[in-house]
Amino acid sequence: MTGWLRSVTPAQLRLALRWAGLGILLFGLGGSAMIWYAEDRAERATAATQTVNPSDPLPLLDSRKQVRQVEMYYGKTGVLAEKADALFHGKPLAELIAAGSAIVATGLFLVAARLPDPGSGGRS
Repeated sequence: MTGWLRSVTPAQLRLALRWAGLGILLFGLGGSAMIWYAEDRAERATAATQTVNPSDPLPLLDSRKQVRQVEMYYGKTGVLAEKADALFHGKPLAELIAAGSAIVATGLFLVAARLPDPGSGGRS
């Protein structure tokens, strides 16, 4: 099962790790940029309609009455869950994806840099 892994040289592994890091970085930053742009357009459209119709209901956590109702039904955990849910929508999601892809890509680049060179005799 690991026979193919033994035939991979450190140089090939280093190259594969660098390409994987670059791919993760590009796709992560590109995806987060697309999410950010789409959310920005949605916010502008919402702001344009909000000025026309100020009687629209507020989001759940923007009203003390709503927060109190959530707290009564679900407790503090429900309020925390609603706040955490906001992290996985819109611009915070884009920031999370960008940061996560940058961290994973940096890890791959560091692992690739730590692999021994074939000419150094196994020393790094």
